[in-house]
Amino acid sequence: MPGDTVADLCFIKDLQLYKREKPYLLFVGKPASAEHEKHTNVELETVSNVPVHDVRGRQHEYTIDEHGFQFVTHQQMFSDFDNENLISQHYLREVEKVISKNIPYANRVLVFDWRLRKQMTTAEANETISPSQLDDRLLLLAPSQTVHSDTTEFSLLKRVKHELPEEADDLLKGRVQLINFWRPLYHEVQNWPLFVCDGQTTPLENLVPVDQVTRSFVGDINYATYSDCYRWYYMSGMRTDEGVLFKSWDTKKGGGAKSKIIHTTVQYQLIPTSLSTLIFCPPP
Repeated sequence: MPGDTVADLCFIKDLQLYKREKPYLLFVGKPASAEHEKHTNVELETVSNVPVHDVRGRQHEYTIDEHGFQFVTHQQMFSDFDNENLISQHYLREVEKVISKNIPYANRVLVFDWRLRKQMTTAEANETISPSQLDDRLLLLAPSQTVHSDTTEFSLLKRVKHELPEEADDLLKGRVQLINFWRPLYHEVQNWPLFVCDGQTTPLENLVPVDQVTRSFVGDINYATYSDCYRWYYMSGMRTDEGVLFKSWDTKKGGGAKSKIIHTTVQYQLIPTSLSTLIFCPPP
């Protein structure tokens, strides 16, 4: 039976370089004059035998406002995951209902990004993806294997203004959260489970902003350097009617590290989906 385990996790190195040069990831084509330039200056390291705790049977003990993540159940009605228009018109509405049910104090939910991911060989996962391919929503991506969170405060504010320019000023007077929803689509997870870290155990000084440049948006995400303070969790055998909500950022003051949840996947025959969602709450 699955249970607590250990895993090899991938972190950004704590380099002096990043004190004078911000880490970056380029997902755009480069002009011929810049062909010698690198697509990234990020250097990673793998830490072995990191303890990871299985929440199966006690998942109700973990809540999004206390730990930064929450395992949920839902009823899947949608199945046309090869049709981008139907995903946008129907599946994303289902997801908004799941989030509204589990975060009842939110008065508005907006799904602004989604991706399909699948298990791949190492060679497949390391293949270069062109900018035009990245624009294809139905392109199946490899699971992300680097410990990270999907936004910083700067990038969250920029995202709100990008998605809702006419309403942004009023919305930002209240509480805004960027929350991800991750779930398997077709069958129980036996490989590449999602690991989430208890935000209460994440030292803020271990978060490293990394520029992420795509053709449609320039923002930044947080990578994390290693700390033995982290406390990692996953749900063994996650079913298609289960999923996990976790924060990437929360503008609520006093939230500390639990407002900025780091996560990763580890090779441990699924196609999971991950969605990035803006949650708006009224001003206090």
